[in-house]
Order: sequence, then C-alpha cells, then structure tokens
Amino acid sequence: MALRYVDPTVEYGRWYRVLERFGRSRTGGFMARHLFWHIDPWLYRVTGGRYPSILGGLSSAPLISTGAKSGQPREHQLAYFHDGPDAILVASYLGQPKNPQWYHNLKAHPECRLGDENFVAVEVTDPDDYERLYALAEHVCVNYADYRVNAAALGRRIPVFRLKPA
Repeated sequence: MALRYVDPTVEYGRWYRVLERFGRSRTGGFMARHLFWHIDPWLYRVTGGRYPSILGGLSSAPLISTGAKSGQPREHQLAYFHDGPDAILVASYLGQPKNPQWYHNLKAHPECRLGDENFVAVEVTDPDDYERLYALAEHVCVNYADYRVNAAALGRRIPVFRLKPA
C-alpha cells in the first residue's frame, strides 16, 4: 500500500472539521484512546491503505519501527503529513507527560517503515523548522494545539520527526 501524500497546506472541508471537533470532545478523546488505536491498523489493511481518508478524516499509516529495548518489530498507527518528500510525525501522545513508546524506538533505531515505504527518522531540533512544522501540524489537526498546551503545562516539549526516504 503506497503511502498517500498528505499536503498540510490544503484547506479542509466541513466534514473534516466536524470529525476534528468530535475528536476534541470528551467522547471522541475517549474513543481515540481506548477504541480507535485498536481498530485503525486493521481497517487500514482491510481498505488497502485508504482508511481513514475514505471517511474524510486525518490520514494515518502504520509506523513499523524496531523496539528500543526488545529489538523486535513494533507497529503503531500514526497520523502524518508531508513536507516535500519527507513524512512528518508529531510525538504528541495526546499531550501526556511522557513521550510515546515509538519516540524511544525511533531515537534508538531511526530506520523505519511508514505504510509501505522505508524511511530514516530524524528528530527536528532547529527551532525555526520545528515551529514551521508544528504550525503545519496544527493546520492538519487542531488537536495538536491542545496537546501542545497540555504538554507545556507538564513541562514537556512535543517532539517532531522528519522521516527521510531511505
């Protein structure tokens, strides 16, 4: 399944914004944390990579990385967008106090796969590039603004990764 190109500068329609508002609601947040992350990888495979974009929602794909401690393959369904040929991932973890596990996996083993494409992950450290990419992320999904506020209140800066084609 080829990785769908996601242009972060495109204007999204009314249905996309409705789904976004639902995602920001208490019910939507609960479902994202406890239900969707279980079924998203399955739906992605069943629809040949067209899910969730066929429903008009945020594009996601399976990130396959190597476990930082175990060395075993790990799969996480993640939202992404593109900056030129590079895929961009935001390690928001819903604004929680810790980074997600896949963050540690990419730091330890930067070679990864997103969808069916191979990449090398590089954490964005340049402040200007970070701000530009995070602003694009907030345009793609307004929830990233909420996550940033929550994480900052907990003393955490949300990492951003640039996935360069291998």
